[in-house]
Amino acid sequence: MRRFAGVVLGGVLAQAAILGTFGQLSPHHPGAVVVAFRVSTTGLIGGYVAAALGTHHPLRTATAAGASAGVGVGVAFWWTVLYGDTVGVFHQLHYVLATAPIPGRLVRTAPRAVAAVAALLVAAAFTAGGYLGGWMVATTRAARRD
Repeated sequence: MRRFAGVVLGGVLAQAAILGTFGQLSPHHPGAVVVAFRVSTTGLIGGYVAAALGTHHPLRTATAAGASAGVGVGVAFWWTVLYGDTVGVFHQLHYVLATAPIPGRLVRTAPRAVAAVAALLVAAAFTAGGYLGGWMVATTRAARRD
């Protein structure tokens, strides 16, 4: 169990490092597609790192790393949208949310729900990216055995 937790932590730290670099990019407002690509690619790299470091069950470790980072970023994003100042990566996510074609009445009546759905989408993108990273490691290992 400690090895699994250590490997997942390694994947999460890799994702944190990548998010830190994205936060330092120029303060322009990328489109939704660019932000989605960045989020899922970050999950993919973190999942790949976790799966490559682990010895057994690369899909589980990669998915756990992607989900752990995704939930953390999703919760932090939800909180900063409602209560804090969105800076760095969170500013880019907030810009995508602010420019999304969401009816204004829904945003005014249920801002917490809108932010929660956006946070869930971010967490799901991290998790899917992590799973894909684990799948890459699993197929590579299977090809080497054959």
